Amino acid sequence: MIGQTVSHYQIVDKLGEGGMGVVYAAVDTHLGRRVAIKFLTAATVQQYRARFLREARAVSLLSHTNIATVHDYGETPDGQPFIVMELVKGEPLSELLDRSALSLSRAVEVVESVAAALGEAHQQGIIHRDVKPSNVVVTERGQVKVLDFGLVKHLNEEPETEAGANAARQLGTQTRSDVVVGTPLYLSPEQATSGAVDGRSDLFALGALLYECITGQSAFSGSSVMEIGAQVIHVNPPAPSTINPRIPPQLDRITLKALAKKPEQRYQTAAEMIVDLQAVRASLGPEDQRTTRISRPAVTAHPSALTTLAETLRRPRLSLRFFVVALLVLGLAAWAVPRRWLSSTYKPTTAAEQWYKVGTEALRNGAYYQAGKALEEAIKADPGFALAHARFAEALMEQDYADRANKELIMANQLVPDRSTLSRADALYLDAVNALGTQDFARAIEAYRQIVTQDPGSPQAHLDLGRAYEKNEQIDEAIKSYTEAINREPGYATAYLRAGTLYQRKADTPTASQVFEKADQLFQAMANFEGRTEVLLRRGILLREVNRFPDARSQLQQAYDLAEAHNSDLQKINALIELGVVSYREGLTAEAEQYQKRAIEFAQQTGLETPTVRSLVNLANTLTALGRFDESEKNCKLALDIASRNQSPFLEALGLWSLANLRVQQLKAGEGLQLAEKALTTFRSGNYRSHVAVCLLTIGRARRRKGDYPGAYQALEQRLQLAEHAGNQRQIASCHADMAMVLFEQERYPEALQRYEQSYETYNYLNDKLNLAYNFMNRGNTLWRVGRYADARSALDQAQELANRPEGKYKPVLAEVELIRAQIALSELDFGGAKRRAERALAESAGRQYEGVPIQAKYTLGLAQAFSGSRSDGARLCHDAVELAKQADDAALLSRALLALAEVQLQEQGAQAALTNAIAAQERFAAAGQQESEWRALVVAASANRILRDETSAQQQFKKASSLLAELRQKWGQQTFDLYLTRRDIQLPHQQLGGTIAAEIRSSTTH
Repeated sequence: MIGQTVSHYQIVDKLGEGGMGVVYAAVDTHLGRRVAIKFLTAATVQQYRARFLREARAVSLLSHTNIATVHDYGETPDGQPFIVMELVKGEPLSELLDRSALSLSRAVEVVESVAAALGEAHQQGIIHRDVKPSNVVVTERGQVKVLDFGLVKHLNEEPETEAGANAARQLGTQTRSDVVVGTPLYLSPEQATSGAVDGRSDLFALGALLYECITGQSAFSGSSVMEIGAQVIHVNPPAPSTINPRIPPQLDRITLKALAKKPEQRYQTAAEMIVDLQAVRASLGPEDQRTTRISRPAVTAHPSALTTLAETLRRPRLSLRFFVVALLVLGLAAWAVPRRWLSSTYKPTTAAEQWYKVGTEALRNGAYYQAGKALEEAIKADPGFALAHARFAEALMEQDYADRANKELIMANQLVPDRSTLSRADALYLDAVNALGTQDFARAIEAYRQIVTQDPGSPQAHLDLGRAYEKNEQIDEAIKSYTEAINREPGYATAYLRAGTLYQRKADTPTASQVFEKADQLFQAMANFEGRTEVLLRRGILLREVNRFPDARSQLQQAYDLAEAHNSDLQKINALIELGVVSYREGLTAEAEQYQKRAIEFAQQTGLETPTVRSLVNLANTLTALGRFDESEKNCKLALDIASRNQSPFLEALGLWSLANLRVQQLKAGEGLQLAEKALTTFRSGNYRSHVAVCLLTIGRARRRKGDYPGAYQALEQRLQLAEHAGNQRQIASCHADMAMVLFEQERYPEALQRYEQSYETYNYLNDKLNLAYNFMNRGNTLWRVGRYADARSALDQAQELANRPEGKYKPVLAEVELIRAQIALSELDFGGAKRRAERALAESAGRQYEGVPIQAKYTLGLAQAFSGSRSDGARLCHDAVELAKQADDAALLSRALLALAEVQLQEQGAQAALTNAIAAQERFAAAGQQESEWRALVVAASANRILRDETSAQQQFKKASSLLAELRQKWGQQTFDLYLTRRDIQLPHQQLGGTIAAEIRSSTTH
């Protein structure tokens, strides 16, 4: 283009070319001044036209001594956009750094000037997004100019006014949301993760620039975009003074504050940073010594791969798709490494080996965050060190970074496809970690067993074996391994911690407390804050499980404070989750909700997908239990959305399970069952045993609702086997309680009471007041049905006392207790009492319209009103109950509502309607094996037939009812059966059977 005239600018020379544009020197023929004119390259005109013109318009608004002025912008006749700007004569900062031309004082002064330029831009709502040494020029007069606002972004877009229709059209195209914008070495963490950016992102880049100016080397490094990006996101660079001893502590502080990972921990404005820079520059004084440029280490990947990546690094735009491609290129480069590397056992560099030892020691001490940092350094020092990748993967697994762990394992496997190049112990270790990563715990156990056989005196080997046993739910074997580790090293804090956790699961509180205390003492002596935090978390959970809520809260709050002080994000989230559980157990539901929301917010801020989904699921389950179904569903769906974006089958299964719980509670059992079975498939294929167990519970409850009692019992038996295998006493108690509910629905009341007693013993030992309240409530509901009214009332009194506490009420329990009392009053023919209590139950359950309590309360109230004279009101309520029950997916609920409606219709002299509904109910009871309800439905049907003068049918139904009663006597036993016959509501239909039942019972006795 040299010699051509564009508009009124004659092009005289080419100044340079970058990834997006070409810059020429030109003469303004109107004013006679020299200018710089920038064009997009032909390949990028269509893609970047909008951004290019946005640069022109944005920078033209800026007027500052440290910003290169934009004079004009427009398009050539053939549609090529251009920008005309001040021609800055001088030397780029990148060249000054390369020739070590900056003193500390001058470096700070230059960065001050850049900060002033950025401050002006930020005040105009503009961020630069590509602050780097090559975009800063020091003129011949020593003035600093910031160039190339080619990646600018308006914080507050304004509507177009005078720019013209064509410019408005071009400016309408915005930057894609999935694009990482900026140069990798100076990206902020939020840019590297395609997050929202603001002026603080520029200040992070300025911090990286300052770091390079005063140390002579970049704050971050790596042989690939992926490595650099990982460092930007996760690694804090060492203090500048460790590289350049002349750097004072104040300058260390300024630099590292600017480089804080979280925007809120950085300087909030350029002005704040300038104040600190000016103060430290005044203390530096004049000096002649220059900061020496430190060469970056040569990259040892395959040349073609490096050429591709290096070329890409020069581009200012990096899409998410590119990161995937870059990872594949790196994998191919690793595969193409000369085979001579694998001809003998790999020898890492000295630095890598030293970091590896530090990381391994931290790993064995349970300091997984510290281990991860050290092992990252080992990998940086020697990317070909396969065992460092494997150990790093192990540290990541323990911190819930499953996806990152898998990537490290892939890299480790690529580096040593032939295990024979490793020592026997290292090869076994790599196999074991791979097995853990794929949830193949049996294979991991076998590998660790072989390691122990090779080195039986190693405490670490026994600990590793214990962890594999623990993940495989072989709790007793795991405890033995941890004990062996302690025997070989009495000061092994991590072994004590893990053993304590397992004693806690076995509900051995005294032993768990002692072991945790020992772990705490050892971690304190080691100044291992991460280990101490974990002890506090575990001790808090232990205290919560025995209902020592104030003590539990104290321990968990200490864990939170310690995690926050030492930037242990995962432990901080876990502390918030557990504090929420404590509050819920105390009945402080609003407080529990706040803790869980804080956990979600912090997990999202730190980009931890698994804790985010776990926290959302916890909150959803809490809201489900409180009957706030719409809010619960929002959290379930948000969890599923995150899982889908991260393509994580495990997280998706977790979200599906939570949504299944909600659907079952909403009496949408069919939908809940489908969701739970889908989640179960994922949990089983991934060998997530604890999640398989909770999923089986949901499946059991869904099948029970649908009336598939054998299927429900089978699912719960499977869950019981898993709980017994894991030695988890609380889960065992929960299994007995849910199996009792299945037996209750089958009207096998004596067996149900035995199961309730088994669960009571554990809950009572654990002092679990919430589950004790449900246990007493359900036992009371079972006891009255076999005529044990006094025992039933005593159990209900205890349930109400536990649920109605000053510090917080368990409202679902209180509503259901009131319903059961109403049903007892109805069975005793106390219709007034039944009405009052049923109305109270309806009020207590208001807002929980999809649960069984309102439906049962309606037909109980309807029966009480019908039997006390208000037959039309009673019939209306029972009709409502039936319609609600039809909408619900709960077989037993609809059957009992139909029977209640038939009884009321019989009172109204509606014999035909009563007969129809009684037969419908009887058929449903017969199919479900509910003999106690079936014989009563037959009596109603027989009574309706008598009114309709069909005596033959009536006698057949009476006879069948008599036969069912005789079977009940044999099934329940004589004592229980005799008590059952004392129920006043049973005495009347029993008398109606008359001599038929007497003859039937005598006949069965003689046989």
